[in-house]
Amino acid sequence: MKRGNKVVLAAGLLLGVASAAFAHELVMKPQKMNAAKGETLAVEIHSGHKFIVPEEVESVERIKAGVFKDGKLQEAGLKPNEKNLCIDFSLPVEDASQSMVILANKDGGVWCVTNEGGKSGLRKDLEAQGLKVTKATKNDKFVKVIVNASRDDKNFAVQTGQALEIIPVTNPADAKVGEFFEVKILVDGKPYSGAVWASYDGFAPEYEDTYAYYTQAVQGVAHIKITAPGLWGVRAMKTDLPGKEGEYDSVARRTFLLFEVK
Repeated sequence: MKRGNKVVLAAGLLLGVASAAFAHELVMKPQKMNAAKGETLAVEIHSGHKFIVPEEVESVERIKAGVFKDGKLQEAGLKPNEKNLCIDFSLPVEDASQSMVILANKDGGVWCVTNEGGKSGLRKDLEAQGLKVTKATKNDKFVKVIVNASRDDKNFAVQTGQALEIIPVTNPADAKVGEFFEVKILVDGKPYSGAVWASYDGFAPEYEDTYAYYTQAVQGVAHIKITAPGLWGVRAMKTDLPGKEGEYDSVARRTFLLFEVK
């Protein structure tokens, strides 16, 4: 078995990682993965434990989402959708000849474990209220979706600057069942080494934290075996980043890349 591709492929793979590692995951689901020029593309932001099943509506005040264009995120207006347990936004399709890179970035704030249970807020602020804080973690989440993937386009591989970012090396338009899909993963712009999960829409919607594929990124590179057509998600997380004195002890980041396999 190749280094960096320690594969666990099983129907109903449940990853037995510490439960704290599996907070609600942030993902996006466009109305369609190919949209014509002049169309308005509807997108949903989901939060939940089951891929890709929405379970709660995130706080729109903490999320910025939109299309990455001309080197920056062009933000869209976000609207909570309590009925469908998601956040809605829409984007105009200005050019269908190149990949549309859609981002969602969440500043999750700081969550503390205290003598009175879990509390939101900085360590120093809660301690000033007389609470005893045993752990303070800043939680951030990042999502990227590639829409309108084209074999003649390179925009799919643009680096957007997300603090934990998955960048396709394989063009999603070239992704094929039975072949490997290569990604580059960066944390603060540097190569990430660690666990990588992947799954596709419909694999195991009944079960929490259940993914179709597991591998390890080595020096920023990971390979995912594509086993079915459909909407795929590749996931990574980093939970041991240094904190900021007096505010939080560590930073936890989670990221998802989504693309379509035809």
